[in-house]
Amino acid sequence: MHETIQELLADLGIEPNYTNATLQYLAAADSKYLRDLKLNTKAVLTSEHLSAKETHLMALAIASNNNKEILVNAFALKAKALEATDAEIADAQACASLLAANNVFYRFRHFVDKEVYNNAPAKLRMNIMMNPVLGKEFFELVSLAVSAVNGCEMCVKSHEQSVLHAGGTENRIWDSIRLASIITSLGKVIY
Repeated sequence: MHETIQELLADLGIEPNYTNATLQYLAAADSKYLRDLKLNTKAVLTSEHLSAKETHLMALAIASNNNKEILVNAFALKAKALEATDAEIADAQACASLLAANNVFYRFRHFVDKEVYNNAPAKLRMNIMMNPVLGKEFFELVSLAVSAVNGCEMCVKSHEQSVLHAGGTENRIWDSIRLASIITSLGKVIY
């Protein structure tokens, strides 16, 4: 198989014999995109403003949000190797699930923008947001990244402000959004 694919799979901790139709087409064409994807993935997982454990937990949340089981398993194993607890791994996945619901709900409110919906109680349980295992700032950062992937403008704005209010920085936010974009892109090739 293509050397760059082998390096990418090795970096992610995915079995070297893994393949799919997209990887086969990219390899057959000797696509330059493979090298870009490998380098981009490595770059976002080695952030200056997020720890290695944080990048892998966030990558796990994005992969979970995008239903990419092979990446969920790879990032969970990497996070665990970086001393993430089972509770932190579960929190990252729970965050992705919760935000999937919130993003649909609040995106609808934003798109329709009717007083009747804006004033109606959400009646959605979100207790995990009150005292997350990941800590408030990082949980909000993951929430922001998932919301960006899911395209909820209202949620993105709200979580960006929550991250800053919780002591996060714009550099951490920027690195998180870069990571979310590349992990989403990666999931189009490794699925």
